[in-house]
Amino acid sequence: NVYWVAPGDSYTVEGRTYPSSDNNDGLSPERALRVVTRGVDLATGAGDVVVLLPGAHTVTASIAADTANVTIMGLPGGRGNYLKPRATLACSAVDETMNVTAAGIEIAYIEFKSTTSQASALINVSANGDELYVHDCSFDLYTATAATTILGIDTIGAHTGMLVERCHFSCDGAFGASIDLTASLGATIEGCIFRQTAGTLASTITVGAATDQAIVNRCIFMVHGSAIVTANINGTGATIASGILVSNCTFSDLNTVPIDNFDAAECEIAECYE
Repeated sequence: NVYWVAPGDSYTVEGRTYPSSDNNDGLSPERALRVVTRGVDLATGAGDVVVLLPGAHTVTASIAADTANVTIMGLPGGRGNYLKPRATLACSAVDETMNVTAAGIEIAYIEFKSTTSQASALINVSANGDELYVHDCSFDLYTATAATTILGIDTIGAHTGMLVERCHFSCDGAFGASIDLTASLGATIEGCIFRQTAGTLASTITVGAATDQAIVNRCIFMVHGSAIVTANINGTGATIASGILVSNCTFSDLNTVPIDNFDAAECEIAECYE
């Protein structure tokens, strides 16, 4: 099933205006649901898809992505690139925007926007969130008041096989890491852009206890103007020999140290540039 979700009480499809409602079945763009949470709740079968129609979507509580092999996505094409997807998603609660607790979840073509109520990650990944695939998304770490408890993607359990690809992370202060890989196994971060536009950030990617078989490849770590990043890839707490490979990445010379706080042999580095 494909469940469609509108960003407002009324919306337009192909020049016609329709009312949205969580009493709709959501199975057609003309019968869209009103809230993303309702679409995710209805997507109870493997292969189900929740599509966010273009516009600003807001939820009042964390979205529980708790059914395996479900896709949650905006519409690609047009302005739907990973720098500025057409569908935005924000949570007005003091909580994470989305909590991934099932395997095989795909999240795509969405701009995750932090809010002034934000106090947690935009996406949390639990121990059951194996094989999470996040691609062509944008993460706003600037609208919220800067706090180290606010992260982009946060590993909160020992999951395996996460792939984050072609995503854009923009930050303007002392937030938490854009991606925390603590305890993850076999994660790959590829083709992403990380921007620090103002303020001081301690770490862009953190590698903590039990991070193993991780790869960061073809990523750009950009620091603009007077901004500072203390360590783009921070190994404080890393425990596994050769637990991460960093390859073909480019680092701004405004980093204090691009890759830091690893003990001997915990991080392998190949073909990177500063």
